[in-house]
Amino acid sequence: MRSIGIALTVLVVFWTIGVSEAKTEKIKILDKCDPTTFNSPMPVGPGLGVICKEDFDGGVTFEEFSELLTPSAFGHPAWRFNAPYLEIEPDEKVRVTNRGGEDHTFTEVPETFGGGRIEVLNTALGLKPLDECQDATKAPVIHPGDSVQIKNLSEGTHYYMCCIHPWMHAIIEVEAGDKGHKHHGHD
Repeated sequence: MRSIGIALTVLVVFWTIGVSEAKTEKIKILDKCDPTTFNSPMPVGPGLGVICKEDFDGGVTFEEFSELLTPSAFGHPAWRFNAPYLEIEPDEKVRVTNRGGEDHTFTEVPETFGGGRIEVLNTALGLKPLDECQDATKAPVIHPGDSVQIKNLSEGTHYYMCCIHPWMHAIIEVEAGDKGHKHHGHD
C-alpha cells in the first residue's frame, strides 16, 4: 500500500511540474504618449486631465498623434500590441503587459473588430462602437505597468483590440490539442 502512495505522490509532483511549466507567451501593449501635451488643456492637448503617466518618456506629441486619426491612416503606429499575432497550444497562457504611458484594454471582440469606447476616436476613424467595448466587465482597463493573463482559450481564432485605441489589434490562434508537434518554430 505504501508503494501505491509513493507512486501517486510522484505522479502528482510530475503533473504539478508539468502544469506550472506550461509556456506563457507575451504581448506588450505599447504607446509613445508625451505627457506634457497629452495632459494639457485644449488646444495643445485633449483637455481630459492626466491621461498619460506623468513620468513617461513617450515622445509623440498630441498633435502628432491627432494627425494620424483618419480612416486612411487608422491611428498612430506607436500605439500597438507587440506581438499582433500569436499561435499557442491549448494549455499555453498569454501574459499581456501595458508598457505604455496610457490606459489600454485587451478585449476579445468579433473578427470584424470595430470602434471602442471613445466616441471622438470612433468618429475620426469612421468606426461603429462595439458592444463589448462599452461593458467595463468585458473590457477592463489595464493601467501602465499592469498585466493580465489570458488562459483557457478554446481552440480556434480569438480577436482582441484596445477599446480605447481601436486600431490596436491582436489575433491569438489556439491550435488543435492533437497538434503537439508544432511549437512556434522550435521543437
